Amino acid sequence: MKIKKGDKIPEIELPEIGGNVFKLSETKGKKVLLTFYRVAGCSFCNLRLIEFQKKSHEFGKNFIHVGIFHSPIENLRRVMNKHKELKFKILADEDFKYFEKYEVERSLSKLIMTLVFKSYKAFPAIIKGFVPMPIKGHLDIAITDILINEKGIVEEVYYAKKHSTDHFDFEKIKQFSQ
Repeated sequence: MKIKKGDKIPEIELPEIGGNVFKLSETKGKKVLLTFYRVAGCSFCNLRLIEFQKKSHEFGKNFIHVGIFHSPIENLRRVMNKHKELKFKILADEDFKYFEKYEVERSLSKLIMTLVFKSYKAFPAIIKGFVPMPIKGHLDIAITDILINEKGIVEEVYYAKKHSTDHFDFEKIKQFSQ
């Protein structure tokens, strides 16, 4: 089922890179950006995390970003360690369970569009060592962003439209976080 505005997302339970089990229900009372990313080493996904890390002071105090990657937990930990101390919850959905449940799209054409028209944007992440090798997961996932309010209700959802890195822009997320 595709997530839509007004939905209340049932419990999500996945391992965090820190070793705990994350439960979406524990975010009640906070504003949440829930993002379905690709694989751990995805240059574009890590570029987004780098941007969020640099600008994390601009988010509201009652805001949390939760990123779900289609990767084994050990691979995800290894890659995320390059970020040093991330201020976000990073989760592994190795079995693709929640990606399938919420109909997060896999699209070879959107991936090709990204590689053809957006590759130059990934260079800062590539230089920092964020390269999806070895690929452990689906590289053709089209990113999905979900904004969830303090009551656990979806305020807005964005399934990538044009290319696989299509998502809410930073200013929209910043405004929502306030």
